[in-house]
Amino acid sequence: MSLHARRGRGGTVVALALATILLFGTGSLFGRLSAPASGAGPTASPTSSAAPATSTGTGASAGPAASAGVPTWSLLDQAYELLRTNYVDPSGLDPTTLQQGAIRGLADAVNDTGHTGYLTPEEVKARDQSLSGTFVGVGAVLDLRNNAATVVRVLPNSPAQKAGLRAGEVILRVDGASVAGQTIEQIVVKVRGPEGTSVTLGLQDLDGSERNLAIIRAKLTLPLVSWSLAPGSKDAVIRLESFSTGAAKAVVGAITAARAAGAAGIVLDLRANPGGYVNEAVDVASQFLGSGVVYISQDRSGKQVPHEVAGGGGATDIPLVVLVDGQTASSAEIVTGAIQDAGRATVVGETTYGTGTVVGTFPLSDGSAVTIGTERWLTPKGRAIWREGLTPDQTVALARGVGFLVPDDFAALGAGGIAGTQDAQLQAALRSLNVAERAASGG
Repeated sequence: MSLHARRGRGGTVVALALATILLFGTGSLFGRLSAPASGAGPTASPTSSAAPATSTGTGASAGPAASAGVPTWSLLDQAYELLRTNYVDPSGLDPTTLQQGAIRGLADAVNDTGHTGYLTPEEVKARDQSLSGTFVGVGAVLDLRNNAATVVRVLPNSPAQKAGLRAGEVILRVDGASVAGQTIEQIVVKVRGPEGTSVTLGLQDLDGSERNLAIIRAKLTLPLVSWSLAPGSKDAVIRLESFSTGAAKAVVGAITAARAAGAAGIVLDLRANPGGYVNEAVDVASQFLGSGVVYISQDRSGKQVPHEVAGGGGATDIPLVVLVDGQTASSAEIVTGAIQDAGRATVVGETTYGTGTVVGTFPLSDGSAVTIGTERWLTPKGRAIWREGLTPDQTVALARGVGFLVPDDFAALGAGGIAGTQDAQLQAALRSLNVAERAASGG
């Protein structure tokens, strides 16, 4: 992911979605935190740069006014004292655990699920390490669906795939311990571990059957971008996994290679892309848009700032289709919204996740952190997608339990190619791309 952080007050600000996690044992694809020991505030990552900004934009109402009241915390003190003096098992009143629970409850009470929250020191480390591109773990994508930790994708040639983990299975237990009610971040910390060690997942399949699956953790390297011509065609499918460091550069490389191979059009696959740094969204969108606004940021006072296309893109004139699903989030939604509002491409798939806030990560003195939604973002036309998502131009859903194809899968397809698979979304995207290609050629 090529992620360019923007500095907020006391925190590194990134556009990210706390929705999808790569279970590599080192964490998620959500952002970078460089926390000083003092806890006074993070230092910027080496790739940080300010997002391009111009004059104030329009398109949404002002943000809510700040609350006039400040809690006295007297009720919290009373509750703690009652626990301390009455709980039957005093050894269960661990001060660190109680304090972490209070902070997590405070953040959860804001009702900004997946954005404003609390990360323990272990969860912070897991999230940070995920951005290095090299992971130790099992190689599966996990999402919280209907309050269940669900495997949404198993990565090719990963330990998870080799062990037989399947998309759609729900993780019930990790090494025999239930994960019911736990956050994705908490589950990731349990799944991760040293290279060469084993983790046993208690799983429930779509039919309700249960099984235990042991997986040996391994070091994996996840390429940010993969691409291939669709079998039997000149249609390039470019898949972007996330918006981490190097994503825009990788997209440029894929575009260059695809055009050199004679690509007549591009499907940009952003399915299950959890996002990343907001400035990288500008860089990626700028590859497909010649001019205009990528997104509009709006702070708590209602002030709006448009962030413009950088220019010089390598695919501003080629037929394009964008492919999204319910796990397309954050920076991936920024790119999708910009392209959709510009009328640059048809968007195919399912309504996106609905990440509409830019999240600041604020470190605490013990290495933990509070994530806070510090800004809202809007599409160039002023559409606010927070909790709503982006509706595709052409809605196509995958059948339950069916995983989607990625370019690395194409070489193994039979004579039927993509048409012979169950990936109805990619099939629809290619049909739409063919229509755009014919229109571009005057056919």
